[in-house]
Amino acid sequence: MGAKQFLRRLFRLYWLYAKMDAAWILRDTKYCLIGILADFIANVSVLSGVFLLAERFGGLGGMNSGEVLFMLGYSTVTTGLFMVFVSGNNVGFISRVIGRGQMDHKLLQPLPLRLQLMTEGFMPISGSGQLWAGLVACGVALWRLRFPVTVGWVALFILSHVLSKIIFLSMMYAASSLAFWFPVAAEEIATDVCDLQWKLSSYPLGQMPLPLKLVLNTVLPIGLTVWFPSLVLLGKERLDFGLAILILAAGIMAFCATKLFKKGLKHYEQIGSQRYKDWGHRR
Repeated sequence: MGAKQFLRRLFRLYWLYAKMDAAWILRDTKYCLIGILADFIANVSVLSGVFLLAERFGGLGGMNSGEVLFMLGYSTVTTGLFMVFVSGNNVGFISRVIGRGQMDHKLLQPLPLRLQLMTEGFMPISGSGQLWAGLVACGVALWRLRFPVTVGWVALFILSHVLSKIIFLSMMYAASSLAFWFPVAAEEIATDVCDLQWKLSSYPLGQMPLPLKLVLNTVLPIGLTVWFPSLVLLGKERLDFGLAILILAAGIMAFCATKLFKKGLKHYEQIGSQRYKDWGHRR
């Protein structure tokens, strides 16, 4: 499949999944409004705990309350992008697909696996609640900080989120590769990685002990998905240095995750799923 044909098929599938998502969420107006409102309230409540601590003590982790609010908004936008692009059909939580033997279903489809993984999780309407809540929080934070927003800064904001999403997904796919060898034990490992990311990314790491800070920015690069890019965007880190670190981290993480996933997939293609008996029932 050529690049032009791949892109055409990609956007056609995005449009198809967007229509399916719209049909699902808009099938009942009352249900739709309740769902959107509940999602928004849940996301605001997640932001409020850390933000109120920062308000009470005049800042947190070397950041003032406005900067903490921006970081929380950035974290919620990152989570929102995850929900929009890979939350459907367990594409983000790929260890479930692997552990349950459902990778067979994808390998039998007349589409490249990468194309399926790029499109099947797309939920631009029902999955966008966190994204909008995060953008509102970022906007309020920038207004409180009187921060000058330019076209270049907006481009940097978008780029940093792309890099954050690559690092985040790479962590999940690298960990999920274990499910190729240990389908029962590792079926929910993506959920554990995701929970760890969502819980720890809401806290500034500036005043944490150095060993812990190093771990959370190298071995387990949660700080590089939210805290560090927030510092870069707010001008608290040098732009050239910050971008270089984020690009390097995203490249290394994506390379390692791709290698591990391909190796696991090759193993899966040779032995199949260990979760199914001859008559098709999962153990």
